[in-house]
Amino acid sequence: MPRFGLSLKIFLSTAAIVTALLVATLVVTSASARASAEHAIDRGLSETNARIAEQLQARQKELAKGIGVWAANPMIVTTVFADTTGNNAYDQSGEAVAASGARWAQIIDTNAVVLARSDDRGAKGGDVSRSPLVVGALGGNAMSGFGVTGDSVIVQLVALPILKNLNSTNSQSVAGVIMGALQVGDSLAKAIGEATGSEVAFYVIDKKGAPHVAGATVAAADRDALQQEVRERMSDTTTTKPRAAGVPDSSKRKKASAMGTTSDRTDLSLGGKAYIGQMTPLLSAAGAPVGGFLSLRSLDAELAPYYSLRKGLLLTGALGLIVAFLLSGAITRQIVRPVQALVGATRRAADGDYAAEIPAHGDDEIGTLAEAVRRLLTDLREKQALVDFLGGGRAMNTATVVGGDSDATQMMQDARAPVGGILAPGQSLGVRYDIKALLGAGGMGMVYRAVDRELQEVVAIKTLKPEMLAQDTTALERFKSEIRLARKISHRNVVRTHDLGEARGLYFITMEFVEGTSLKDLVRQRGRLPVQVMLPIAKQLCRALEVAHDAGVIHRDIKPQNMVVERNGTLKVMDFGIARLASRAPQQGLTAAGMVIGTPDYMSPEQLLGDELDARADIYSAGVVLYECLTGRLPFEATSPIALIAKVLEETPPTPHELFDEIPISLSSIVMRAMAKERDSRPASAELLHDSLESLG
Repeated sequence: MPRFGLSLKIFLSTAAIVTALLVATLVVTSASARASAEHAIDRGLSETNARIAEQLQARQKELAKGIGVWAANPMIVTTVFADTTGNNAYDQSGEAVAASGARWAQIIDTNAVVLARSDDRGAKGGDVSRSPLVVGALGGNAMSGFGVTGDSVIVQLVALPILKNLNSTNSQSVAGVIMGALQVGDSLAKAIGEATGSEVAFYVIDKKGAPHVAGATVAAADRDALQQEVRERMSDTTTTKPRAAGVPDSSKRKKASAMGTTSDRTDLSLGGKAYIGQMTPLLSAAGAPVGGFLSLRSLDAELAPYYSLRKGLLLTGALGLIVAFLLSGAITRQIVRPVQALVGATRRAADGDYAAEIPAHGDDEIGTLAEAVRRLLTDLREKQALVDFLGGGRAMNTATVVGGDSDATQMMQDARAPVGGILAPGQSLGVRYDIKALLGAGGMGMVYRAVDRELQEVVAIKTLKPEMLAQDTTALERFKSEIRLARKISHRNVVRTHDLGEARGLYFITMEFVEGTSLKDLVRQRGRLPVQVMLPIAKQLCRALEVAHDAGVIHRDIKPQNMVVERNGTLKVMDFGIARLASRAPQQGLTAAGMVIGTPDYMSPEQLLGDELDARADIYSAGVVLYECLTGRLPFEATSPIALIAKVLEETPPTPHELFDEIPISLSSIVMRAMAKERDSRPASAELLHDSLESLG
């Protein structure tokens, strides 16, 4: 599979989002624009149809009015019907045209025979008895409708009776008919189109039933296409809808414009442009369609604002993609460069080189990662310095699990000591453990290196002195409490406790066997520790206390004798033998009220006074340990325990920086703050103490 770079991945992701948003916007906008456009077109077509109806009706009224004025002249009957030559009738038809503004006019006698037509002398004598207009007018009615002239021109017709007075009865009778015609063509279409903003086309139906464009606002080049569209629409129309606003009711055709029912709107194309139109037939006096008109609204014109918006959106989308491409490159550089630096640093660290410089990178995720790698390298450098320091002198190789200043060799003089005393190498403890060596002695018992027969593992065994049980009836309970509490703690900087056992009256704890040097022996042998050696020890001590305190356990006896430094620089904190739950009230504890448990040199003032303790007691003891590591001496020294306690409670020791000016003031201040006599002045937790030490790196 192809491998995409981070820059391309960011760009493709951004491009996909931009494109999806753009497409969604276009789809929604297009649908909304189309709906709005169609609504506007419906409204426009309705207005156009109403305007056409109004125009046709107004023309009809004007034509009828003009012809009516001419026909009302009493001289007309004498002039027209008394002339046997017909010349007067022809002249009067011309007068009728002049009076009404008609395209032509014709005069018809009572026998439905044409006497004269203003535009055609040869029309005289024609029989129009089949014309509903003529028949109606001879019956004394004013008639109107549409007709066709020359098979290609549609006209609007009005026929009025010509009346004569009967002297004997003082009444009137029909003497003939005057018919006027107005052409429906380009001029009318143009006038309506300009008034409505629509395209208008009038068409005429020839004798074969084929439509022909009689007048339109569209360009001449589009008329053939328009004619074809009309033909198709006429052949496809099978249903009708209620007439548009402004179209007269069919029951009023004789007095109105004789228009049929408007069709449903339909889509059509002219000159490559999209239109929506409606067709309305124009009827003769007999109700037969002789032509019609087509009102059109341009869909493209209505959608022009949307097209402009779409163009803008597409342009914006394209610019967005360009910006996304540029930003992806810029973002990638901001990410990749520090990441590459971190990768290079980790590769160097894998080769044992922890000196890589990690550039600062703000407070974002990369900055967090960079800070984590920087701290990791700092810890590795410090730990390497500790390992180098341990390998540069006479580091003890004895496995140490619990501190003590007793001479282990002297304790092992009697290899055959009875059970309940000191166990000798070669002896067995129970049926499971073979004793291999005495490692040391603590306040409560002895520590041995042994082999677990069942698991074939080396373990450390801590026994409880028999005399402790005799002197203190609660010692066994404290011992059991020790194992219960210690087993709660699992951390690389804490010696792991395995189990509690008893063999022939001797109680013991099995625990992790640690190969290394006690911190106390390290300081004795090497003197005060360099800052770069002390810091990894201090941080690991804080981590051990942090996990213990989180479990609700206070160590109560933090001192360098209870810490082992392995050859790889790992610090192990041991001997939670006098710890108890921090939440346990004094009267509920397994120590008597006011009884002091711990080593006075490292104990906090409140512990020396027998007060209830919290995690800050261990913080104080840790501060004393760090003081000793930095200076090679304890902060308080006295010839008796009472004098020592008095100094701890009353005096302030010199700061590490005062004793050795190469010790940084900031580090010296952290140590002195941890050793504050008032517990509220100390760091509230081991984690805060660790962070203070971390900030020095």
